Amino acid sequence: MLMQSEDINLWEAFLSGEREAFESIYTRHYKSLYEYGMRKLQNEELVRDYVHDLFVKLWMNRKTTGSTDNIRYYLLASFRNFIINQSTKKSNLNYVDMEEAEVFQINFNAEAESTRLDQVDEQAQKVLQALNQLSPRQKEVLYLRYFEELEFKEIADMMDISVKGVYKLNSRALETLRGILDMPNSSIISLILLLRFKGIL
Repeated sequence: MLMQSEDINLWEAFLSGEREAFESIYTRHYKSLYEYGMRKLQNEELVRDYVHDLFVKLWMNRKTTGSTDNIRYYLLASFRNFIINQSTKKSNLNYVDMEEAEVFQINFNAEAESTRLDQVDEQAQKVLQALNQLSPRQKEVLYLRYFEELEFKEIADMMDISVKGVYKLNSRALETLRGILDMPNSSIISLILLLRFKGIL
């Protein structure tokens, strides 16, 4: 509740034109947007440009932008739509086709890839290999749920699918991981979060 109140006040300050509030939002959420964008596009220069363009658009449209009590969710949802719209413009596919064609990477980050695999915990390698067997949308649901800590309803709205659809994607992803890793869901989630904390995911 305190976080929601803080987000509401900060966002309202931004909407009223306070440059300091806008810069605070940028500073707090740039990393999250960048990491999400890299998983969608795997192009550092393009992702940086898109994040910059998104914030320029936000500032220019602040007078007609609505309120929010969850800035991270608002920005991630906006950024996802921005990426798909930009990709649609550069291809012959429509919006729906782009969603079907998209990829989502959960893999070793650049630093981890530069190390020898035997330096990474064996269990971590198994988790990463298992994650890479999931579909892009399953990976994205896991990422938004357990890395960004979004609610199922927020993920559904963001990905333009039903809440039931999100539950199904999440359930099937965990079921697949459970079958590969032979461990309960709670242990799988804990391992994923541990790898995230270590900077491997």
